[in-house]
Parts: sequence; structure tokens; C-alpha cells
Amino acid sequence: MKAVNERALVFSFTLMAFLLGTTEYIIVGLLTEIAASLQITLAVAGTLVSGFAIAYAIGTPIFMTVVSRISKKKAMLGIIALIILFNLLSAVSGTYILLMITRIITAILCGLAISLSLSAVSEVITPANQGRSVSYILGGFGVANVLGVPIGTFVGQHFEWQASFVLTALMGVIVFILNAIVIPSNLTSSKGSLKEQFGLLTNGRILLAFMIPVLGTGAVFSIYTFIRPLMENVMAIPTSMVSWVLLIYGIAVIFSTWLGGRIASRNALARLRVVFLIQAAIYVVFSLTASVPFLGVTIFLISACASNLLNVTSQLYLIELSVEHSPASRDFAASLNPVAANIGIAGGSTLGGIMVDNAGLTTLPWTAVGLALLAFAATAISYQLYVNARPRHAAKGILS
Repeated sequence: MKAVNERALVFSFTLMAFLLGTTEYIIVGLLTEIAASLQITLAVAGTLVSGFAIAYAIGTPIFMTVVSRISKKKAMLGIIALIILFNLLSAVSGTYILLMITRIITAILCGLAISLSLSAVSEVITPANQGRSVSYILGGFGVANVLGVPIGTFVGQHFEWQASFVLTALMGVIVFILNAIVIPSNLTSSKGSLKEQFGLLTNGRILLAFMIPVLGTGAVFSIYTFIRPLMENVMAIPTSMVSWVLLIYGIAVIFSTWLGGRIASRNALARLRVVFLIQAAIYVVFSLTASVPFLGVTIFLISACASNLLNVTSQLYLIELSVEHSPASRDFAASLNPVAANIGIAGGSTLGGIMVDNAGLTTLPWTAVGLALLAFAATAISYQLYVNARPRHAAKGILS
């Protein structure tokens, strides 16, 4: 394959991830305005968020089996163009139903775009640089939370909520142009059949690896989903300080993603076992210090530094394992980690909600401890299977 400019490609994909993250999360800051404009309750408006996540998790792997058979460059540029179009359609949606439809389609498009970009990285970036490259791209989502969403919320609050979607569409034009210039035209497409690609989900090792991000992400979101009432009612943080704490938390999450790329550079699965044990210990300490404002906030922010350490390793491991099982299923495999993360978000939030309703906010850290320990168990077993499948004399994978 013709040599590519790795730095330019990773920058282009990172900017695209920023667009995708802004597209996904921007609506969170606009729910009040949307509810008032469309004359719906805040709870109904909230389904625009959950609907996006569900569509992302279900639709991405299904449609990946179709687009993965098209030239990657053509597929990615076509998807970005459609994201621009559906952001504009969201801006002119005058009813809840129309807005929900545009958001569902946009969710699937976002899932396809990030999955194809991560597949491309595993294909053309040198193995030594793959962990760092994936961390930069996934970090684009974190930057979207810290910068993109507040900017979009500001625009929506000071003009109309529709202006935020127009702004995102304009951002998409820049991303389209840059990707058209940078993405190499000779990226391969997957030739695997639908049976081969969905057959990955019948492989025990792949299913176990899939559970690592489900459980690890679930641990984080079992607390993060309810962090505002936790801060105000348990940690005694003044309401005026909540947004500042969340801003610092977002910056710490970006650092966590970058650090996750470093962890994925060598012997990543073995390191990830330790990560989950450390994460569980942090949540134990948080449960004991949450009622002491300064200590509680400090431990909470430390937990943010560990929150995304798993992403790069689980992404690369799922691709490596899947390609080993079915070489033609690389693109489909690239979609599994984002799908698992969204399932983890939904599952962690749901479990956290059950615990809050039945036992109170103070049980949330212990819920996270349980999920983190389950993630450790899944990782430890995966690592042992990984070692057993690779004798000492065999060529090592990118995670060794």
C-alpha cells in the first residue's frame, strides 16, 4: 500500500471525532430550549439523548456490514456528507418525531464514521504508533465534551437551538474537505460475508473481550450519570461550583484517553488488569470521602484520570482478535468497541438509577466497584486466553 502521512491522517480523524462528539452530545445542553420550542416535556426531550445512544449501539454494526464493502474513502466522505445534511435537517425539524428521526439516522452515521476511521488506523498506521493514534482520535470526543458542547450550548441559548445544528453542519464541511485531501484512496474494503462478520459474535473470546468495555464503561457511568445530585446532596458542593468541577473532570478525561494510548503501547492487556483494580480502589476511597467536600472532589477527579484508560486497549484488542478469527471482518470489528461503550453507558446508568431509587446516592461508588471488579475478571481471563493462544516462540500481536 502507498505510504500515507500518518500525522495528517490522525489529525483529520481526530477533528472528525470532535465533530461526531459535538453532534452526539450537543443536544444535552439544549434540552430545555428544545422542550419549550417543540412543546414537549423535559422527560420526552431526554429521549432524544437515549434514542441516539440506542440507535448508535444497534444500527452501527448492522449497517457496517454494508458500508464496509465500499471503498473506505468513498464511504467515509459519503457518511460525513450525510451527517452534514442530517444536522441541517435537525435544524429545520419542527416536531419531536421529525427531530427524533434525524437524530436516529445521525447516530448510525456517527457510529459508522468512527468505526471506519479506527479500522483505517489499524490498517495503515504502523503498529508502534497505533495505540497513540487511537488515543488521539478517541480524545476528540473528550474535547467535544469540554469545548464543542459548551460552544454549541452558548450558540443555542443566545440565538435559537436550531443555530447549534447549523454550526455543527458548517464544522462538518471543514471536516469533509480535510478528509477528502488526506484519506488515501487505496484503503481496502472488507470482503467478508454477512455470515462471517456476524459470526464474530459467536466466538467466546470475542464476546468476553466485548464485555470489557461494557463493564468498564458501565462502572464510570453508574456514578457519572448522577454526579450532579451526588455533588449537591452528598458532597455538599455549591451549585455555582458544579460546572467548574465538571469542566476539570472533562479535561481529566481527555488526559485519561491520552494515557490509555500509552498503556496500549506494550503488554496492554496485562496492564489493563491493574487499571481496573486501581479503579475499584479509587471508588472505595471515594465512597469513604464523598461527604468531605475537598477530599471527595479530589478523589472524583482522580477517578476521571482512570475513566478512559481502557478504550484504546479494548479497541485494538477487539480488532486484533477479530481479524485473527476472520481477516475480512476488520471494519465490523472496529465497530464493536464503540457499540460496547454505548451499551455500558446505558447499562451503567440504568443500574445506577436502580441503586439510587432503592438504596440512595451513597451506594453509587460501591456499584462502580462491583462493575470495575467484573471488568478486571473479564480482562484477566482474556489475558490468560491471549497468552495461551500465543506460545513464546510465536509472533506477538500489537498488544503484547
